[in-house]
Amino acid sequence: MARTSFSIDIFGDRLPWMYKDMSCGDNRRQIEMLKRALSRAIENELTERQRQIVEEFYFNNKTVSQIALQQGVNKSTISRHLKRSREKLRQVLKYGFFPVWQSEY
Repeated sequence: MARTSFSIDIFGDRLPWMYKDMSCGDNRRQIEMLKRALSRAIENELTERQRQIVEEFYFNNKTVSQIALQQGVNKSTISRHLKRSREKLRQVLKYGFFPVWQSEY
């Protein structure tokens, strides 16, 4: 599976602007804002190990098995770090975008 960038799918179907009429405008500004916030959250909110694993997995397109071998740990450890990283990012960004969520509904 090719992963060229970190997915904003951590929000699932709950992006704040998704419920607007999509035909009346474009959401490039919001997506860029979200990408910048995601980048800052990865840098500031994740532990060093979580950040390394996220970067290897999403930005360097390595598999869980490759990262586990490189780090000398079990694959389940890498999967657990990825899951916790996504959860932490989801929470941080959810609260960071709270004003946007409020204004959209």
